[in-house]
Amino acid sequence: MIENIKAIIQAKAIITVFQPIFNIQQQSITGYEALTRGPEGSPLHSPDVLFQQATQAGLLSELEILCRDSAIKRFAELKLSGKLFLNISPLVLLNKNHPQGETIKFVEQAGLNCQQIVIELSEKYPFPNNDTLRHALDKYRQFGFNVAIDDLGAGYSGLKLWSQLLPNIVKVDRYFVENCHRDRFKQKFLQAIFDLATAADAEIVVEGIECQQEFELLQKLGMIHAQGFYLGKPKLEPIRVYPEHLTTQYWHQLRAQ
Repeated sequence: MIENIKAIIQAKAIITVFQPIFNIQQQSITGYEALTRGPEGSPLHSPDVLFQQATQAGLLSELEILCRDSAIKRFAELKLSGKLFLNISPLVLLNKNHPQGETIKFVEQAGLNCQQIVIELSEKYPFPNNDTLRHALDKYRQFGFNVAIDDLGAGYSGLKLWSQLLPNIVKVDRYFVENCHRDRFKQKFLQAIFDLATAADAEIVVEGIECQQEFELLQKLGMIHAQGFYLGKPKLEPIRVYPEHLTTQYWHQLRAQ
């Protein structure tokens, strides 16, 4: 498997797809999250398997650099609007051997600027109990990058992490979105997160929305930024306009028929 990972990195045999994130109040595009897939038809096509194997092989840093380069180039080539959300593992940020300045170089080569890029850290990964990660992120912030915490609620340290890193954006884990229209506790949790974000001057992105009922409930709770299969699936060439089925006018017309 190590040789397979090495071959994928050497051949740059990854696929970058983009999933849109929408501002539902303005009915516009906030940006796109870049997602990586391994070679089609390979056991490593799944991103979970690909990154797990790369970590075990000690090649996570090399794979992530390749993914960032591919995502930034493709985002620029497609002339996508809004911000580009890049998933970065804390393990890589804390790796002393990880090359410095690569992301900035890719951004400049693509003709973009750092203000367009969001560094997205998942709570699913272990975080150190010190200031090391915050200092690493500060270097990105100095160049204008935004910082997001992904999967809030997936681990046990979410709120502590929020207070330590002071992210610009917080993404709520899918667990609290699934069937939230039927679950009073999830509704209260989501409302508390929206209120906390207002107090912390952070933006919330609700991800993993997969049905109309979830979407409508989250709208009522005050959701602004939304992501999920119900809104738009990850694609090589993602949608570029606000989906008609999310507009109030669309539902008025449907009910009138």
